Amino acid sequence: MRNILLISHGGMAEGVKSSLEMIVGQQDQISTVSLQPDGDNIQFENELLSKMKALNGKTLIIADLAGGTPCNVAIKNYLEDEQVEIVAGMSLPLVIEAAVNPQLTAQELVKLSKDSLIDAKAKMKQTEDVPSVQAKGTDLEKYKDYEGQANLVNTRIDERLIHGQVAGIWTTSLNTQRIIVANDEAAADPLQKSSLRMAAPTAMRLSVLPVSEAAENIQKGKYGKQRLFLLFKNPTDALRFLEAGGSFETINVGNMSYKDGAREVTKSIQVMQDEEQVFESIASKGITITAQLVPNDPSIDFMEKLRN
Repeated sequence: MRNILLISHGGMAEGVKSSLEMIVGQQDQISTVSLQPDGDNIQFENELLSKMKALNGKTLIIADLAGGTPCNVAIKNYLEDEQVEIVAGMSLPLVIEAAVNPQLTAQELVKLSKDSLIDAKAKMKQTEDVPSVQAKGTDLEKYKDYEGQANLVNTRIDERLIHGQVAGIWTTSLNTQRIIVANDEAAADPLQKSSLRMAAPTAMRLSVLPVSEAAENIQKGKYGKQRLFLLFKNPTDALRFLEAGGSFETINVGNMSYKDGAREVTKSIQVMQDEEQVFESIASKGITITAQLVPNDPSIDFMEKLRN
């Protein structure tokens, strides 16, 4: 695996790495070197050379600022080294892409990083102005050849719905073609729907549906052979989906935040007493429930943790 070395003025490199690992989990291939406030180019160069000496194989150096001391020192020492690529203009989206897609070249990463820079308010207005393409009363008979054959690549409970872990990590690693958010409140709220569209990857199809409609559409084969990522906000919606005729064999619990009276099952999952009963009802249907924040983390038997 390619090494990644983040270099910056002050604590930016460490901060970006910390934020990255909050989203995608621990990244042992990523290291940092910083130019300290009381340091100089000599201090930085000595630390950079020491760190690079400890790394084996190909290395991507990501610097904070083109023309700054960290970038200049890296170019001075590794300009002719074919094992080392150097990119300037560090950002969290850039580092995420480098971490989860090690096959991408420096030039490809730069292009993706430019594409990730958006005017968020203008983009939000744009998504609000796009009319919904979800037809009412769709004739599902024309999809009967796919009935009962939905290609669910993952089913997940995540209170935050579409965010960095889902949009940037899970859907990419699973080659997802469509995200289906099954939640009555989101489906009825134009602002939430616009926010979810903006959070989803640009090329990703997205359906935000009431729970019962999601169950019917999926079971009736509306999405053909598309690779579907089914997303619930809470376990109650997942159980309602099953009771409405939907089906899945496994479900992954990602994020459930703390509420008064909740108890911790894992660091990212806090469960209320009534939710424990909902999980028991789901498990009683023969469904495997796991806890896994990101693909790199081990998959944990959620019900075993819940019952202990």
